[in-house]
Amino acid sequence: MELFADRLYLTTGQELEAIVVPTGLSERVRARLGYLAQPTPAVVDPRNRRWTFLTTPPAPYHDVPQPLQRRLECQGVSLSQPGTRVMLPRSDDSIGWRWACEPAPGQLRLPQRGLVLGAIRLSILEGMDNVPA
Repeated sequence: MELFADRLYLTTGQELEAIVVPTGLSERVRARLGYLAQPTPAVVDPRNRRWTFLTTPPAPYHDVPQPLQRRLECQGVSLSQPGTRVMLPRSDDSIGWRWACEPAPGQLRLPQRGLVLGAIRLSILEGMDNVPA
């Protein structure tokens, strides 16, 4: 955790990744991940347009395949690059960055990237069934 312009943030890299998802899709993803023992931390941007899900990279590490990245990008989902800053909410600030799903107290436990990507893919497919006629 670091401080920048009086704000706490995490930097993505070897131990942390971030997946940015549009709000409507994010709510379905959170519901789909509800079975996990630990909550899946997600930060909402100040305009409530995107959620950033915090994940751990796979071990051994591998990139997300380009075809999958392109399909996700078509749905507004992006994978942060190493070195990306993820702003964290302040507990005394009701405006601005906030938790959509706050991490459990204690040592930070994050889900594997694959679990969150799987939930995103299923939520996208689920949403395609709800297209108005």
